[in-house]
Amino acid sequence: MQEENLAPPPGNARSRSQQATRERLLTTAAELFALNGSKKTRTTDIAKGAGVAVGTVYLHFKDKDALLKEILHLALARLKQEIAKYSPQSEDVVTNKMAALAAFTQHFPNLAIVLFDGSNLSTTPGKEAMDFLTSSQERGLLEGVAKGYYRGDLHSGLAARAMVGSLTQVLGWWAKNPEVITKEEVISSLTSLRLVGLQPEKKEY
Repeated sequence: MQEENLAPPPGNARSRSQQATRERLLTTAAELFALNGSKKTRTTDIAKGAGVAVGTVYLHFKDKDALLKEILHLALARLKQEIAKYSPQSEDVVTNKMAALAAFTQHFPNLAIVLFDGSNLSTTPGKEAMDFLTSSQERGLLEGVAKGYYRGDLHSGLAARAMVGSLTQVLGWWAKNPEVITKEEVISSLTSLRLVGLQPEKKEY
């Protein structure tokens, strides 16, 4: 997977060196978490991959959980940036949301794999990401119900979590296997599944 630049360049020489090391640790950790999972990745593996001593890792991060928390925050920030690029006033709201998710996954595959890993989302640092994803889906669902796009007999919170579960699974899989399907096909398929699966029940006259 391609290396992802996770931090902006700092100012003076000393802070530049420190920030470069911190960035290298985050990039390496994201790659290893994506490849092996956060639970199986050891701090020594991250240090070795970043080319630093183990003690250097602890100078920048309290522990591996702190690294995971920072990576999840970065992933969530990147995802929000992609979502913000699409106008919520557009008629193609669902397509735009799927396009934003697909763009994030394509541009930041390692971050996407880490963010969409269910075991990471269930951790304390992953709660913020899960809450954002779920609340965003629930808002979209309620707006769709009000406009008659979706059926309104489902519990919105439960439906939102079900949607997030399917999306994270699909996008996490695609981030690991980008050659299997194009971004356009991902957007089209997810949009169709969302709209068809949530159509209002047909009334009999």
